[in-house]
Amino acid sequence: MAKNISRTGTRYRYSAFILTALLTVSVLSCTDSAGNLRGTVQPFYGQPYVQTILVFGLSRPGGTISEEEWINFVDTYVTPEFKEGLTIIDSDGQWMMESGEVIKEDSKILILLYENESSAGVDDAIEEIKETYKKLFNQEAVLRITSAAGVSF
Repeated sequence: MAKNISRTGTRYRYSAFILTALLTVSVLSCTDSAGNLRGTVQPFYGQPYVQTILVFGLSRPGGTISEEEWINFVDTYVTPEFKEGLTIIDSDGQWMMESGEVIKEDSKILILLYENESSAGVDDAIEEIKETYKKLFNQEAVLRITSAAGVSF
């Protein structure tokens, strides 16, 4: 039995393919070399900035990272890159280790704001801060959340 292939169905499939291809090209043209979307969201209020939140766990094998060690880390590795300012919040968190064990730990939340135009160099600095913390304090991860923000001072 022969199948009746509709020209409308064929046109629809090609139209859907072309639309998908155009959307893909459109999105890719708005990304940087790492595939991150840049400048695609307008803030509801204030000037457009990029906001990065970093979450640092304070537990490590054999103990806890002290307040003095934390302050020294910030003064040595973070402040030189973000002299304009930053915010640090004490928090509680939990993390599932690679072993599958869930640990509850004190943590520090670091909030950074910077202009979109400077984000390429800032991205590298933030990744370096994360990697340095992981090496210095034997951490599996540092959480990074980056998003658009509307800012007013």
